[in-house]
Amino acid sequence: MRADSAHEQPRCGPAAWRCKRRALACVALAFAAALAGCANVRSATAELPALPQMPPLLSNGSAPVRSALAYHESIRGMNAADLARERSALAGAGNAPLTQMKQAMLLSHPQGNNNLQRAQSLLEAINGSEKSDAVALQPLARLLAEQLQERVRLDNTAERLTQQLERTGQQLKDAQKQSEQLQEKLDALTEIERTLPARPSAPTPPLPSSREKRSEK
Repeated sequence: MRADSAHEQPRCGPAAWRCKRRALACVALAFAAALAGCANVRSATAELPALPQMPPLLSNGSAPVRSALAYHESIRGMNAADLARERSALAGAGNAPLTQMKQAMLLSHPQGNNNLQRAQSLLEAINGSEKSDAVALQPLARLLAEQLQERVRLDNTAERLTQQLERTGQQLKDAQKQSEQLQEKLDALTEIERTLPARPSAPTPPLPSSREKRSEK
């Protein structure tokens, strides 16, 4: 009875199997590292970032600029409920450039609606306006627009990483399943080999008798 008649012969021996297990471990470590990288990307957009140090043109600028900077600072620590109330308060405030700036700040807050596309549209409206208040706010609007573009890039990167991690996770599960199936086959073949009867040794030919020896002479 041959062992491969009952089970399919595996393609790798114990040494190759150990190599396969080490390779699977490396894949698992890479998967965990990628998860950590994705979490870091997500954390980069978890809260409304502080504005960088304002140049004198902005920090000591006109009243709309000072008001916008103060408003940005005041909403940084707001939760979702506070932001919802603030959006309701601004809903009927018109389309003044300062109001558009505040709405853009609210829409870009990670704890709120986080509608970056709408926020970018409002900032573009400020940058394209010739009103005196809009012109005063345009340097700040450009600065915020740059921040939003970077956040959009980070969000897109995080989304791609998430999709890649999902694919890698599925591949890791498939590889783990294949390795378990291979291990089962190896264990089955080992058990079959252990239970097989020992192969009989070849019989030893008998020694010639004295009569046969005399006849040969």
